[in-house]
This record gives sequence, structure tokens and C-alpha cells, in this order.
Amino acid sequence: MKDPNWRKCVLHADSRDIIKRIPDNSIDFILTDPPYNLGQHSTGNIPLPGRSAMNNDVAEWDMIDFNPEEWADEFIRILKPTGNLFIFTSYNQLGRWYNALDHRFDTSNFMIWHKTNPAPKIFKAGFLNSCEMIFTCWNKKHTWNFISQAEMHNFIESPICMKPERLSDPKHPAQKPISILKKMIEIASNKDDIIFDPFMGVGSTGVAALELGRRFIGVELDETYFNAAKKRVDEAIKTTFTAQQMLNQFAESMEEEGRSFMVCDDSAIAYQLTFPELDEFFQKKSEIIPTIENIPTGLQPIIKWPGGKEKELKYILPNMPEYKRFFEPFVGGGSVFMAMRAKEYYINDFSSELVSLYRSIAETDNDFFKYAEMMDASWVSSVIFFKANQILVDTYVRYRNEIISKEELKTFIHSFCNDKKHEILNIIGSEFASYSCVLLKEMETNLFRKMTRMRELEIEKHQLPDEDLLDNIETAIKSAVYMNYRHMYNDKKIAERNKPLQCALFFFMRNYAYSGMFRYSSKGEFNVPYGGIAYNSKLMTKKLNYYRSVPLHNHFADTHIYNLDFEAFLRETNPTEDDFVFLDPPYDSEFSTYAQNAFTKADQERLANYMINECRAKWMMIIKNTDFIYDLYNKEGINIRTFDKEYLVSFMNRNDKKVTHLLITNY
Repeated sequence: MKDPNWRKCVLHADSRDIIKRIPDNSIDFILTDPPYNLGQHSTGNIPLPGRSAMNNDVAEWDMIDFNPEEWADEFIRILKPTGNLFIFTSYNQLGRWYNALDHRFDTSNFMIWHKTNPAPKIFKAGFLNSCEMIFTCWNKKHTWNFISQAEMHNFIESPICMKPERLSDPKHPAQKPISILKKMIEIASNKDDIIFDPFMGVGSTGVAALELGRRFIGVELDETYFNAAKKRVDEAIKTTFTAQQMLNQFAESMEEEGRSFMVCDDSAIAYQLTFPELDEFFQKKSEIIPTIENIPTGLQPIIKWPGGKEKELKYILPNMPEYKRFFEPFVGGGSVFMAMRAKEYYINDFSSELVSLYRSIAETDNDFFKYAEMMDASWVSSVIFFKANQILVDTYVRYRNEIISKEELKTFIHSFCNDKKHEILNIIGSEFASYSCVLLKEMETNLFRKMTRMRELEIEKHQLPDEDLLDNIETAIKSAVYMNYRHMYNDKKIAERNKPLQCALFFFMRNYAYSGMFRYSSKGEFNVPYGGIAYNSKLMTKKLNYYRSVPLHNHFADTHIYNLDFEAFLRETNPTEDDFVFLDPPYDSEFSTYAQNAFTKADQERLANYMINECRAKWMMIIKNTDFIYDLYNKEGINIRTFDKEYLVSFMNRNDKKVTHLLITNY
């Protein structure tokens, strides 16, 4: 490759072809201005008295039907976990971008570009078209360079692009001012980051990126626009980077590689990548590092799980060795597995229900998704039922005001549930109602219990605001639905005869059980209550869409899933010296039983013996510090470090709020 310190790559091509050649997680910031599809609504040129008509046409390329859905997967695939995505759009496309991207990112938002000099409306027959929208998306830990609150407004103001900046030949109807593009690039990227614009137009994004010290990849299909963009970007390079700066950068890179060099003239350094060199750049980048970089994928855990390690990645990643294959004997919710990069993944858990969920996702089990979506629909139906029965609120107010007694309240709720039997069962639908169903009983119990408890609290403290009153009654309804699904989850016939439904019920419980906890009675039945008001607005749709997403399925394509004892798993898969094993075993504590799978002191000893004496791979363990655990691993060749972790929930005092954790490695 001619220059590892390239600054720009502008390509005359179809973005659909180019974007497929860009590897996963390689772009820092996508800033683009795709077609708006407004051309079909154009009314033609606007006649102006005493002067030339105003051009109100857009361009032929804006007449085509542009589908945001066709670009969403590729945008997500190529964007780094720390990256941002900003898309200029219009009112008619904003909803489509939202539908295509919102559920795929942790956060989506929008910005407004206010044009201080929009085209006038001579006849004053409507609003000026003075605002343009920018749809924005990002994930946790994204790049964000705000300095003050004043910069954080989702509002940018500037004139539309005017001469001398605006090109007259060729004239691009949607040319954006450099000033607003710079503002966005400054906020959402860092120096030397790669900015990608698949609809480059006349190259304004490239000019802004280069002037701010970023690298730029731009693609434009129209040859006239491309030539103009290339010329502008070349000029930006010349004015931004002097020959000496180029030489210094090149020298520094050679020195880092331990190589010497001679430069005859400035032309020895090529800052423009050609079409094949773009492939070579990304290919060489991966060849330089034969093992996996400790950069998280940005993928979220599969499910909430006790002791999940998402927050500990900041300790795990910097302390990882080089490796090829990744092994995790206690995968749990998948915080570490999903964040890691490897050539192959070998994951295991002793919980058959959890492994069933992983396999349902990996295999895209349609029945699992169908049942989970039915449960999600019932959550929405619960709200519809509540809103259609305002009489519940009115009755509570009568009870609060002592117009009816506690016994009369109980009688009313009993009659209400009998009269509304079909409506109540319709919340979950006929298929779920055909199984062992306790919804009617739970609806009556939960409504009465919630209303009497609300009144007790009001007497003790103060009258509930109207909003809290509504939230509490909605909670009673949803708690009844939850309890019905909990009853189904504990039904052994369903577990034996309908595995996809049982898996969906497990998934539902994991999402709506109090604090995501899993606890069982002496009879072996799951008995954690509903999570409460904070869970009322929660839906599983976003998680289910994530389970179907391309990046997740690409991750699972190289994954082998096991449901074995940890030692059986390690002996069967046999990790080698080139591999890495991450261990997050149950803690040495009184509460060390997750999903009815006990992990005893004998198991801890068995684990330590295998890892210290038999495992050939490099390994890391995160575990709570106790004298027992410390003594097990305080051996020659084993490194032990500590960090503190604070629990969000302390359930029945089984966990201290703040404890010391050990990070143990054999390297």
C-alpha cells in the first residue's frame, strides 16, 4: 500500500457496492445527506414578478424511491461501537429512518438545522422551508465532544450555502455549508477518525473532515458531482496539510514500525487511496494484528443475568492477552461473550433454559419469536384494557373518599372480573388462555390488593397524585398478566411438550421479574414477583429485533453452544495455548444458586484445580474475594488483582453493597 497515513479516499462508484467492501466496525462517523424523495412533490419553478423564475426543482436523482431500510443494516455493520450516525433527512423520510434504526441503537434523536435565509414565499401562503432535520443514532460509550451545555442543543443555525462557497458549475441543489458540517464532526468524532459519506455530492463533508484533521471516505455515483468533489477535497488537502506535515506523519509511522526511509520529493507520499487500495488498507489493517484487538464489539448482552459483567468490561478488556479463539464456560447473560472479538467462540452454561434461549436466537427459531411477540402484544393489550375501564379508577376514588367500604370494594372487583371475563382473557389471547390459566383469579387478587395497599399508604403519608394513581392500577393489571405467565412457566407439561413456548416464557420472566432475579420455592417453582411500576412501559420488541439483527447473527455464525458441566465443556473443547478462557463462576457465598444449579465449594476446588494444573490456554477469572477463593488461587504463576464493585440491588441482604472483587489470570 502506498501510504498507511492516507487522508482521503473519494470514489466514483455506487455506494451499494463500496459499503459491502468496508469491514465490520471500521467507520468512526457516518455523516451523510441521502436523497429525500421530495422531487415527486415539486411544483416546478416559481414565477417571480419582474425577475427570473426561482428554481423549485430538485434533481433527477431525488425522483427515485429511496428506501432507508435498505441501508440500515450496512450502516450498523460498518460503524464502530464508539461511532455516531448523522443523516440529513426530511419530514417524509424521518419516520422511515426512525423505524429502521431506532431499535438498533441505545439512543436515537434528531437535530434541526435552521436556515436563516431560506427561499422566500412571495405570496405568503404558508411557512418558509427554513428547517431541515438530521436523524442521529449512537450507542453507549460513543464519541461525544461537548464542552458546555450551550453546545448540547439539538439546533444548528446558519445561512444556506451561498457564493463563493456554493458551486455554480455544477450546481448541487442540496449543497451543505461547511460550517454546520464542521460543527457535527467536531462533536461526534476525534482527530484521525474515519468519516464516511456514501452520498458525497460535491464533497462538502470531505472538506469539513479534512480541515478538522479527520480522514474521509466519500462515494458519489454522478460523475459530474464526483469530479467537483474530488477537486474540492484535493484543494482541502493542499491547504490543510503542508508537505512538511506529510513527511512528519510518514516518518513517525515508519519509526513506529522500526523502519528507515528516504524521500526524494513530496510526490512519494500519496494521500489519495484508489478503489483497490481501500480494500488493501482494511485488509492490511487486519493482517498487522494476527490476534484479536481488545476493542469491544459494541454488542449488548443477550439477557439480564445475576452477576453480569457489562460494567466490568473496563477492567477485563485492558487486561486481556492476545488470542484466537474465545471460551466461556459460565456464559450467563453474555456480557463478555458479546463484547469480545475472536475467530471462533465456544460458550457454555449449565442452565438448560439459558442455553435454549441462545440456541433459539442462533437458529432464529420462529416459534420462539412468535410466542415472545404474543407476550409483548399482551403487554400492550393490558394498557388498552386499562384505558377502556376507567371505572377502576373511579371506584378507587370512591373507596378513598369512604363512599364505599373495603368489603364493597372487594365485591365490586369480584363482579367486575366476572363481567369482564372475555375482555380480560383477550389480553393474553385465546392460545395462551387455552393453557392452564390463572389470569382471572390473579386479576381479582391483584386489583384488590393494590387498591387496599394504596389506601394504606395514603393514610400513612399523603394522597397519591393522579399520575401515581393511574400507574398503580396499571401495575395491578400487568402484575396479573405476569403472574399468569409465571404460572405457565412453572407448568411442567409446557416445559415437556412445547420447548419454544417454555423458552419464550423464560425470556419474559427474565425481563419482568423483580430486579431480574431468579429464585425458587422449596417445591422448585419460580416465585419472584413482578418488577412493578418501573416495568410497566417496558417492551421486549427492541430486544427481539436485536436478536434478529445482522451484527448479532454475524457474531453467532462463529459460535459453538454447549450445555455441560464446566469441566466437561473444557475437556471436550480443549482450548490450546493460542486461546483465551474467560471465567465468571458463581460466587463463594450463601447465595450461589442461579436457576436451581448449585455451585458448591467442591465445585470451586474442582474449577481451580483444572484451571491451574491442566488448562493450557490463557485464562482470566472475575470473582468476589473471600478467604476461601483467595487461598485457592494464591499459587505460583497466578496473578491476583483487585477492584471494587457496587451492587445495584441487595436482595434479602445476601450481598454486601460494596465488596472487593478479584481479577485472576495465569499470565
